[in-house]
Amino acid sequence: MESIIDKKIKVPLHYQIYLDILKKIQSGVLREGEKLPSEKEMEQIYGVSRITVRGAVEMLAQEGIVEKNRGKKGTVVCHSKHLYDMRKLTSFTDDMHLYGKQASSELLDFQELIPRKKVADQLELGEEESVYYIERKRYCQDMVVGLHKAYIKKTAGLILRAEQFLPDVSLYALLRENGIVPTTACEILEVKTPSERILNILGLPSKTAVFHKERVTYTGNRKPFEYVEMFYNPECYQYKVELRLD
Repeated sequence: MESIIDKKIKVPLHYQIYLDILKKIQSGVLREGEKLPSEKEMEQIYGVSRITVRGAVEMLAQEGIVEKNRGKKGTVVCHSKHLYDMRKLTSFTDDMHLYGKQASSELLDFQELIPRKKVADQLELGEEESVYYIERKRYCQDMVVGLHKAYIKKTAGLILRAEQFLPDVSLYALLRENGIVPTTACEILEVKTPSERILNILGLPSKTAVFHKERVTYTGNRKPFEYVEMFYNPECYQYKVELRLD
């Protein structure tokens, strides 16, 4: 690991090392699960004292970027959380591609059903009007990161079939092919403890709290076509929103 720091500028050396290691992690030079050089090795790489090296590593550890371990395991790069802008309407596939990750899905359930009243009201459905129900386990690379339960309004000309939902298929791409283009959405994000079944699907222990999102998605004429519940492993996600004081 080659690195250069500038001892002539006023930026603290430990912070320069922190930034250098962070850049290597973000660029993929250092990958998830990979061990950082030892303190002794980093002393030589950066030409600084061990105290300075420890200061940089401690900053990384406090932010959850690396995990410090005793013994031979050493300090390793943590699994990175994906940071998403809550102002942008994107699909799960788009989100994964944003980070250069491979998105895939496993179809758990597909059927036509009459939804519960809350869903029917959100989709402005008439009495006894059915929807497509699509339940999929979502993967980032080979890791399970979420579960989506989507209710899609059966608009004129839209025909969905279970066999369409291959592992690499995007629901929004299928909808666009049928002339349904998402433009806006209303979304509620909260932390909640889901059912044991959902936790088992996500591979999480009993009583674990997860990110839970409810979204109603609209077309350009402000017609709702999708209601979706999303459950995400909190170890994989962060959300950001920009606030403005008017």
